[in-house]
Amino acid sequence: MLDDFLILLGRFHPLFVHLPIGFIILGILVELNKKKLGWSNEALKFIFFWASVTGVFSIITGFLQYQNGGYLWETIQFHFIAGVLTTILSFTFYLKLIENSIFKLIPRKLFIIANSVILIITGHLGGNITHGEEHLIEPINNLVGVGEKETLTFNYYEDFKEKPLYSTVIQPIIDQKCVKCHNSKKSNGKLKMHNSKELMKGGKNGSIINYDTPEMSEMYIRIHLPKEEKKHMPPKSGKQLTRQEISLISKWIKNGSSFEKSVIDFKLEENLIDYFFDTEKPFFPLIKVSAPDNESIEKIRKNKILINPINKNSNFLKVSIINNLDFKNEDISLLSDIAKNIVSLDLSNSMITDSIFSKLKFFTNLTVLKLNNTTITGEKINQLIELKNLKRIYLVNTNFKDEYINILAEFTNIQKVYLYNEKDNFLNLDRYSKFDNKIYEFGNYSLEN
Repeated sequence: MLDDFLILLGRFHPLFVHLPIGFIILGILVELNKKKLGWSNEALKFIFFWASVTGVFSIITGFLQYQNGGYLWETIQFHFIAGVLTTILSFTFYLKLIENSIFKLIPRKLFIIANSVILIITGHLGGNITHGEEHLIEPINNLVGVGEKETLTFNYYEDFKEKPLYSTVIQPIIDQKCVKCHNSKKSNGKLKMHNSKELMKGGKNGSIINYDTPEMSEMYIRIHLPKEEKKHMPPKSGKQLTRQEISLISKWIKNGSSFEKSVIDFKLEENLIDYFFDTEKPFFPLIKVSAPDNESIEKIRKNKILINPINKNSNFLKVSIINNLDFKNEDISLLSDIAKNIVSLDLSNSMITDSIFSKLKFFTNLTVLKLNNTTITGEKINQLIELKNLKRIYLVNTNFKDEYINILAEFTNIQKVYLYNEKDNFLNLDRYSKFDNKIYEFGNYSLEN
């Protein structure tokens, strides 16, 4: 019973949140015109008192909505913090207006500027949650033509031609360009497009797909209308379909709008295949790993170990001990908590030995391993054969022995092994001819005359 009541209370957040916004905007307008309004000071006390009170209710209902609405904290945290700051600023301005001594010396103008800025930030962050992160940027991009250059990013499939065209490409396009206005909670024209069942059902005017005369399908007609036309879809204020996306959806509709037929069944042109599918396998592993624990990261960094994500959207990490050249074999245990996240590991110039291999074999997603300028000889390097993702090994200026070089060719996905050694001085030419394999780089380059 209590849980249901709290859920109900949280649902009032969209109502409560507009009250402090209205009070603050009204207060700013009154303050800007205070010379013309003799009653402004008393009115401002009333306005900012209630802006504070309704702000508190907005925070409470917002927090309840977060707890019971299935939102991630990462999604709402900055909006929540900005909302708290908005309420605090409103209340401190109220205290200033009733001549509280603590805020006596702070200029009123500063409060007005601060309230204006924080209100814009809070509103924008709230809009991001409700309407998506591009609800302001999207029309600007469309205005300047940036939006037209956007493309969808699809996962790599080794057997993509056997995958259903609809679930692999068509639905992701619809999700990005149409579902914002046609979903289970918001269905313009009573049309829902968030899954195949709803798409087939259609909207208030019936099905949007005509199986008898495909080119008369409402969906087909709408995407081909000029952007200026009222019935053009997506609306001109929304994210537009690219030329390739229109071509693909058209082909899908004209060939029967099948939800099961594979990519190869539709006989797509090469330009569409190249546009929608990454036919080359990504360099780093395809699997998803959970985000590393922040406490573990901080603990590692305190040992002068450099940690960075491979890109801002990835949980995979690249790690380097460049700032900790006293790093020894036993220090690898520092990285055990994030072993699955590490795809690039640089142990160059450290004090490690061949014993490190028995510990590195547990770094299952390791793709790049750098052991340059170490005393590594290659003994027991065969333990790394278990690392199915390992593609590059750097062994520049090490004591790596020739007898272990061929073992590296047995690694499942190895692409390059860098074995250049200054100590050789390019005198041991037999070494370079003996291991004539594309994966080895010995550095014996020469310029043509």
